[in-house]
Amino acid sequence: MVLVAAALLLQFASPSEAGVRVEGLPPWLSGAAARSMEAVWTQIDPQKEETDRLEIVRLVSLRLFEGYDVGGIGLEGQDLVLSLKSKSRTEWRIEAGFPALSRPLSDWMQEDWERAREALDLRIRDLPLEALAWADSALRKEVERILEAEIPGWQGSLIVRVEEGGSTLKVGLVPAQPLVLAVNPKSTSSSLPSLVHSGVKDDLMAGLSSLIGLPVAWVAKHEKQVADWASSQLQDETFVENLKVDIRVVLKAQPVTDLSVRMESRRYTIWAWVAGYAGTSDRYPEAGIHLGRKAQIFPRWDVELYGESLLYLNDWDLETRLGIRWSPWDRIWLGAERSWPDEATWWRAWFDGPVRSPYVWIRTSDEGEVNFGVGYRLNENLSIELHYDSRDENPSSVRLVGNL
Repeated sequence: MVLVAAALLLQFASPSEAGVRVEGLPPWLSGAAARSMEAVWTQIDPQKEETDRLEIVRLVSLRLFEGYDVGGIGLEGQDLVLSLKSKSRTEWRIEAGFPALSRPLSDWMQEDWERAREALDLRIRDLPLEALAWADSALRKEVERILEAEIPGWQGSLIVRVEEGGSTLKVGLVPAQPLVLAVNPKSTSSSLPSLVHSGVKDDLMAGLSSLIGLPVAWVAKHEKQVADWASSQLQDETFVENLKVDIRVVLKAQPVTDLSVRMESRRYTIWAWVAGYAGTSDRYPEAGIHLGRKAQIFPRWDVELYGESLLYLNDWDLETRLGIRWSPWDRIWLGAERSWPDEATWWRAWFDGPVRSPYVWIRTSDEGEVNFGVGYRLNENLSIELHYDSRDENPSSVRLVGNL
């Protein structure tokens, strides 16, 4: 009894260098059984006859490893080799219990669980029911490893039901911290005004509300699927079809899950803005609008014909521009435009950064004038920039831009 108690205490301790090998068990269980036998083997007086020592091991094994017989026992050099064989075969059925989820979350969970169930079935198909009297802790650890790989963020509790014709292992799944507490959608576009896509945030907060309360680790595993799901919810928006809008969604799973939605029209560009200046007496508040028509001559190379109107609110003077530009790379545009009433030709370049990132634009005229802005997008509607115009007496100023 002392040897059995010592074996049980050391069963799940860290492995030592003692030479004990247990055969005939599943790989996930053989290590725990070997550590149990190490506790026994090291307590037996090495001065005893070999046959007596092996007999002690056999007797302890029969008491310790319920559900198994000793098929063979011997020494290989200094190593003890114990071979076990199951006394009976248990027909296992495996089922899961997890909270009710709406589609498509329930479909993803079912797919994850099926992979976990298959992995678990491979582990226990040859395990006799009686072995759970000593192997339950090792089984829990193995289930934890399977769930971590296939259904991260969910903890499993095990219940065994003995039924006619076999036994059922039920794995109850509950979400583990950290959990998704809120979804924070943000929509941006370099071709559509904020007024057009401002309703996207509320629609996504409602449509993705079923993510709240789910484990962050599990949502992170399905980031791509959640992004596709969010994108599909926006396809029914009227302006998406009318303006031929492409939608790109990027998800960052965390307790407050960020959802970045970029919406770009393949056909049109529509901007509207108001701006005010500080640090100069040469500039006054202004309002502007940009209307463009896009075409794609080569894959991923957009060309746009556009017109701009700029209204200076101090004297109601109007400046108009007509130009063409093309995009050699995402968010980068190069072009030329003609402006009135100064009747000047300007070369122009843009780099349009997303929200909470810098952006820059520059115009140079055929007469050597330079006009540029280097700014930062504070949110979807507000930007601040350092503005420069060589035509002004005081060329440098700070510009606050409200995107409508």
